[in-house]
Amino acid sequence: MTQLRFVKTPEQLIEAAENNLEFFDADMHAIKAWYKTEPGLIEQLIPAPLEPHADPMVRIVISRVFVDLNGGMDFGAATFGVNCMYKGKEGIYEITMPMETEGVVVGGRETYGEPKKIADVTASKDGDNCVATVTRHGITYIELQGKTTDSLETSSFTDDVYCFKVFPSCEQHKAVDQNPLLVKINMHRTQSVHTKLDGEIILRESPVDPVVDLPVKEMVSLVWEEGTSSSNASVMEEVDALSYIPFMHSRYDSA
Repeated sequence: MTQLRFVKTPEQLIEAAENNLEFFDADMHAIKAWYKTEPGLIEQLIPAPLEPHADPMVRIVISRVFVDLNGGMDFGAATFGVNCMYKGKEGIYEITMPMETEGVVVGGRETYGEPKKIADVTASKDGDNCVATVTRHGITYIELQGKTTDSLETSSFTDDVYCFKVFPSCEQHKAVDQNPLLVKINMHRTQSVHTKLDGEIILRESPVDPVVDLPVKEMVSLVWEEGTSSSNASVMEEVDALSYIPFMHSRYDSA
């Protein structure tokens, strides 16, 4: 009898769990930027139970990721988020996470609730010149560029990254079928290269990716990083649906 590939055997399920891309260590290189925007904007973007940081800033990371899986994978990954607080501890609330390939997008959204969207993502270094871009619907709406200057101290660290695992409703007049879950992702990084860049952050108008609503008023830092990355996550708490619904549409291409 033919084995239907829509149904996995117990052995195949074990193998799939061991090869889940979301839990694999990776090598990466990236441009990371921090900047300050107009006062009062970031505070409006942070859903409860997260709270605004005393020194609100936007963080952009645009990277190429290399995973030793299925003969090797190479894809672009970007995050656009803001610093926040949760129960007195600093973290990052991710607003949008453009990524290359369907598998990377779907896996992160369903596993962690990450607000991922398919995009073309580049991050490269040519001599002293570093450039990273995010492009969707023909619009390069995020661009980081700069020349290397000073070498900085490398370190190992963990970022607490927060996302909301959402369950959109199958019924027309309901937003969700159940309350969202607040998920904390522990993003572990070990730097092998950490270099200051002299450059700029460029945000462009996009009707479905409105990053320009957080204009750059002061660049705090711009660096080139190389190193390794790994992650694990846990559910922190259930969130009242009515408090999250006003933020939910940004996960999708709804202008």
